[in-house]
Amino acid sequence: MRKKKLMFLLISVMMVTALLSACSKNDKTPESDPTDNNPDGSANPSASDLEGEIKISLPNGSSVVWNAVGKAYMEKNPGVKVTVDHKPQEGFKEWLTAQFAAGTPDVDLVTNNEVLNLVNDQKFVDFYPYFENNNPYTGKAWKDSFDLGAMGINLEGVGAEDHLWNLNFESVQIVWVYNKEIFQKAGVTETPKTFSELTAAFDKIKAAGYIPLGLAGDANSMWSSTAGWLARIYADQYLRDFINITRSKPQDFTYLPEVDENWSYDSSDPYNDTNSKVTKNPLRVWQAIKDKTGPFKVAGNPAWAAYSENLKKLFSYTPDGFFGVKDTQAYQLFLTGKAATMMSTPGSYWKLPKDFADEEKTGATGAVKPFEYGFFNMPSMEGPEVKGAARTIQIPVGSYGIVNKSAEQNALNMDFMMFLTSPEGYKVYVEAIQNSPDASLDGSPALKDITLPEEMTAAFADFAPIGNTEGYDSAANILARGLWDYQPSVQDWVGSVQKYFAGKITTEQYLNELQANIDKYFEVALKERNLELSDLNTPEKRPPVRNK
Repeated sequence: MRKKKLMFLLISVMMVTALLSACSKNDKTPESDPTDNNPDGSANPSASDLEGEIKISLPNGSSVVWNAVGKAYMEKNPGVKVTVDHKPQEGFKEWLTAQFAAGTPDVDLVTNNEVLNLVNDQKFVDFYPYFENNNPYTGKAWKDSFDLGAMGINLEGVGAEDHLWNLNFESVQIVWVYNKEIFQKAGVTETPKTFSELTAAFDKIKAAGYIPLGLAGDANSMWSSTAGWLARIYADQYLRDFINITRSKPQDFTYLPEVDENWSYDSSDPYNDTNSKVTKNPLRVWQAIKDKTGPFKVAGNPAWAAYSENLKKLFSYTPDGFFGVKDTQAYQLFLTGKAATMMSTPGSYWKLPKDFADEEKTGATGAVKPFEYGFFNMPSMEGPEVKGAARTIQIPVGSYGIVNKSAEQNALNMDFMMFLTSPEGYKVYVEAIQNSPDASLDGSPALKDITLPEEMTAAFADFAPIGNTEGYDSAANILARGLWDYQPSVQDWVGSVQKYFAGKITTEQYLNELQANIDKYFEVALKERNLELSDLNTPEKRPPVRNK
């Protein structure tokens, strides 16, 4: 343990030294107390001599918000130009991949959660070494700007072999949003707490002439958006015991005694398998998939069968032509009062009033009639195969990645991120969100010393935490939509699940197809992660470093 920590600190010192040589005034530590001149507690360094350009391209980002942040940053660093050029969500992965294929991309700040191959090839900057750097906008080490526990980061367990390729400091909680007027007209007087209550409400809503669930069903949604969220969230109820197989054993290279020694399985605790309570060994995950162990066995598994049948029933309440519906179209159904529910985040609390008046989002001429809306958490599926109550996706998000370039450019980009995550910079960010026509904050940020506007604080207080399913190599996350986000496998799964939901194949046939899919792509997906079958023979040992 101490060796890992010492190595991390040594590499951090070496990185700091290199960066200071490349960018002599990146540190910009003021001679006086950094809070002397700003009553809000933010640092007030003198104008820097940083020079260069920072280019930002985010999928579906708000130009209003990011231009406001860029302007505030340039006022502090007049030698720097910040350019904002956001891209549509659809096609962003392909655009970013093409940028790297052509050489070193012009862009600096992106989101990189959909380009795992580029992440694995280390095309982005590792944030960990910069955590020890001084943040010139707070006067403290940058790591002190973050609520690391909320971000799922334990620096005590970080060694030289560990990396943080993207930064997630904003949060999201997936919740159900519902049209209160439709519920009342259909005679639904209470929000559902169980799956049977949900389907009973949906039957009434459907009989009243409304679409019960406004959900997108195209390939993108089934993989990484709203439909995919539901597929993983509800699989988690049936496959929660994955942790007994994938947890680190005492002899494993991933084992941390101070974390793992006192852990025991408790499916009634929605946070029992969090990264801060128990470590996982990814090689044991692959081994379990290969050997079809426990919840990692799909075909012939009663838990998988019960889950799949309930999921099919849930998706039967979606719009006609479901598999051709995009997220924008599903949202339009909810905005225009045709669909009774949708999947969203607490950001809808203040986003919906803006969007009722947005003709592009509603598809209507002029503003649509606003309606009263509310929220409820995931209703739990029930039955003998269920291992625990429903959880949701409730994690820090953002997936902000810095394209790896020169030491000087990397340092400049990190300086911008330090400003963004400081009380001063984040205040600009959230105030711009409040005043923008196209942005929202989806949950409380995992940042320290910031003050959110009163309206945002009140909105987030209404959403009770029920546990998180995201960020774990669980059977639900890595098998419910094909094999571990490997795209050919995902595409095959979409074809299978379309047939299943349409009633063209039985539950048994569907699970046999999914199992065959997983088996077919197992070895090539393993190799994509730079692993070999031989690594699974000794899962306690760290796999060797391989050059692609």
